[in-house]
Amino acid sequence: MSADQGPPMPQPTAEHAELMKMVGKWKVHCKFFMEPGQPPMETEASEIVEAVGGFWLVCKFDSDFMGAPFSGRATMGYEPHAKRYVSTWIDSMSSALFHMTGAKRGDTVEMKGEAFSCMTNSVIMHRTVDRFISANEHVFDMYCTLPDGHEVHMMSNHYKRA
Repeated sequence: MSADQGPPMPQPTAEHAELMKMVGKWKVHCKFFMEPGQPPMETEASEIVEAVGGFWLVCKFDSDFMGAPFSGRATMGYEPHAKRYVSTWIDSMSSALFHMTGAKRGDTVEMKGEAFSCMTNSVIMHRTVDRFISANEHVFDMYCTLPDGHEVHMMSNHYKRA
């Protein structure tokens, strides 16, 4: 490399190419499990997924939650040097930033990370499982582990390409 040349530009990996398949508009059927043994609260949402270069996704999620407008934003990518997927989440009803890391096995991406929970008023482990049914459909589930060690299913979002 000469003095006037910079380092070579990174190139997207196969993992990045898989992520890019999510770009587009999605209709989402959401189920929120508010209390054990009670039926879930259900609502409809939309999500627009955009690419940032060939490496990152930015997701714009919009819905109504308990009668109020709800807006969330996610980022997702793959870090080849660490061999892991990474994501962040913020929304209009929380002051906490979620940061998760994980791996893909088969048709499923599982992510984990600690974040503040309004349910427990403490930082607890969260886990997401995103199962890809086809190029036009996937199911995203979120769980949290309560301080007593019990894992609770918080939500299930069924995505279909719009």
